[in-house]
Amino acid sequence: MLSFYDRPSLRHALTLPWQADLKGLLRKRIDQIFDDGLADLTHLLVIEPCDTETMVQKEIGFSPLEVEGVRHGSPGFIPRWDILHDHGGWFELIFCVGNDGFAFVLLVQDGPGSVWPELRDACRREVGGGGQ
Repeated sequence: MLSFYDRPSLRHALTLPWQADLKGLLRKRIDQIFDDGLADLTHLLVIEPCDTETMVQKEIGFSPLEVEGVRHGSPGFIPRWDILHDHGGWFELIFCVGNDGFAFVLLVQDGPGSVWPELRDACRREVGGGGQ
């Protein structure tokens, strides 16, 4: 997983050799983060194929697929994310935390052999009308 959590790391993210679709999405999102004055209040993660739920949970302190012991797909599950976008090949999950503007932004690839299949599949179901 690639983690960008402050002004220097967000700027550095734009210098890395990304595939074209992700590079465009990162440019758009990071520009917006800076334009909105949220660079010190945003933690952006690009989830990679080798990343696991445990790794993500360790990095951000929670699992996007579990809320108060209820797993995604279980009765009573209410997604923790505030916004879910399908960017055609990439999902973007935004988790607003508190009232000061802080947010976690997770980018999850949508494709065969892509990252953390359970999270990718949850994004597909939710975007398809199965929730949020």
